[in-house]
Amino acid sequence: MKASIATVTLEGITAYSQSRQHDEPKLEGESHEDYDKRTWRSKQSIELRDGKQTVVIPAHGIHQAIAAAAKYSKRQIPGQGKATWTKKFEAGITLLENPALGIDPDAVNVVTISANADGIRGSGKRVPRRFPIIPEWRATFDVYILDPIITEQVFREMLEIAGMFIGIGRFRPEKGGTNGRFKIASLAWADNRQIAA
Repeated sequence: MKASIATVTLEGITAYSQSRQHDEPKLEGESHEDYDKRTWRSKQSIELRDGKQTVVIPAHGIHQAIAAAAKYSKRQIPGQGKATWTKKFEAGITLLENPALGIDPDAVNVVTISANADGIRGSGKRVPRRFPIIPEWRATFDVYILDPIITEQVFREMLEIAGMFIGIGRFRPEKGGTNGRFKIASLAWADNRQIAA
């Protein structure tokens, strides 16, 4: 199968924070507060790369950010009536691996926020919750452009919108937050390349 490949380097404009759901067992008699203090590092997405543990950005998070940017833009596809780019970016691009940040998970700091106890905004009681926070970050990865209607110019535009208005991770702009904004440090485009089996 052939696809264009965008090799992208993103650089964080604001801090990146993760909130991966985990299933760390609770200790007998352990309070919610103590459990959160003990297990906040488990909210990181981590993989082994070149023999070392590193924090990674979930590929689906970047994909969803770009698709959300296409929806946010409301830009229509030339020659296709009122059809927008949203569905083209939902189904027409993919990342084959989680982009690595090259950051040791044990070196990541914590931020404590006042959160709703049940996770629903404005629902009542607030409690302290801890999350990993990465003030400076950068990642290089490939995005496979499966739908040939998506050109380099359109892809770049949607990626720029994603970086400014959608973001990635916990408390990103799309959800009313400030984390996870990014800019394009570099973008190299290769047309119609064979995808290795």
